[in-house]
Amino acid sequence: MKIAPMLAIAAAIAPACWANDSAALANKLLDLSGASDSIRQSFENVIKPSLDQMRSQGAPAELVESIHAEAMKFFSNNFNWEEVKPQIVLLFTDAFTEAELRDFYAFYKTPTGQKVFSTLPVLKQQTISLALSGVRAKMPQFQERIGAMIQEYQRKADEAAKASAAPPAQQPAK
Repeated sequence: MKIAPMLAIAAAIAPACWANDSAALANKLLDLSGASDSIRQSFENVIKPSLDQMRSQGAPAELVESIHAEAMKFFSNNFNWEEVKPQIVLLFTDAFTEAELRDFYAFYKTPTGQKVFSTLPVLKQQTISLALSGVRAKMPQFQERIGAMIQEYQRKADEAAKASAAPPAQQPAK
């Protein structure tokens, strides 16, 4: 076989091979990262503030724990990692080149990489909480301003409705 046709065939199938290599790397990266467990932990982080609020408002611990257990059961029954994983792999392969995925995988296989994977989600959550603490502290003032804006809007709407419902003023006769 001549070299030109072989190169044409290689050029035609190379992108498919790269895509498969990229997908394989993304799959390995997701497995190495414990992404499935991270998603479960993220769900826990989403419901935790509501559970904490219930506790702080005096809800019995048994009730809060029952709701927590039911929420986790709901998650387990409705989250299928094997269905979601291929979609996440596509996100990774669309966002990163094969070389970048190789670099990520090599890094995340190291002890430092493993620490990054386990620590960053917690640090991200703590960072967001810390950053929003000032906003939360000022929330009553914001809600007060929004309430005043709504009242002013309603007042103007009521005045406009009254004005359009009133009979037109009579013009003086000449």
